[in-house]
Amino acid sequence: MIKKELRLPISAIFLLSLGGWLLHVRAHPVSFDPANPSNPAFFVPYIAGLLSIVAVPILLNYGRTFVVGYLLNGMSVVIGAITMTSLSLGHLPSPLTPRDILFGTMLSSILLLIPKLFLGQIILYHYHPNGMGRLFTSFWWTKHFIYLSVIFTLGHFFWR
Repeated sequence: MIKKELRLPISAIFLLSLGGWLLHVRAHPVSFDPANPSNPAFFVPYIAGLLSIVAVPILLNYGRTFVVGYLLNGMSVVIGAITMTSLSLGHLPSPLTPRDILFGTMLSSILLLIPKLFLGQIILYHYHPNGMGRLFTSFWWTKHFIYLSVIFTLGHFFWR
């Protein structure tokens, strides 16, 4: 049973995760055909989406496990935004118009992810009304976004 005061943010995380996962599965269907070698790359977002749909809401509901759920939720946002941005920058439409930026890139999917981070903050403040010091602040998430972006970019350039 979901705690009454957490029903809305946990339900919103669940619905955003489900919607994003269904969007991803529609765009990149996972086939369990071992003859197709390109499909194993789609297992990571497939499983991460399932974790966001099933495990994260359960973990966020309990005081002892909410930190694990909070980190899974936040890191799925950060890593998902970084990888989708990388894919979008690698396949920019030509010519680049505002319409193409909105509908020809992964911008809409990235915008679906970002509210999950804010909903996680609401749940964090439920368990720790004064926050957790320097941990899990907006600055903390921004630093980790930058760190992971740099690592992903270096990996892209050095290990193509």
